[in-house]
Amino acid sequence: MKLLFKQRFFSWFDSYDIYNEDGQVIYQVEGKLSWGHKLVIYDQNGNEVGTVLEKVITLLPKFEIYKNNEYIGCLSKELSFFTGRVRTLVTLVMR
Repeated sequence: MKLLFKQRFFSWFDSYDIYNEDGQVIYQVEGKLSWGHKLVIYDQNGNEVGTVLEKVITLLPKFEIYKNNEYIGCLSKELSFFTGRVRTLVTLVMR
């Protein structure tokens, strides 16, 4: 399944709608005031389904993913000195 997102143009904090391929809104993402970025993800009924928190004091960007206030994984960048590029690593802990 492909998911598409569209940022709302006039928004004080980050705010996105996430759509399926048929153009129906599946999730809403809202930025919250926090030390670093904090994105809260809601389903179609307005129930919170997850949170993404930016870890601020790190050498490279790192975002932790939570579901029901339980850590489930992270998105982080890893610098490679041999290839001269940055790659994104995704690690999810499934319980």
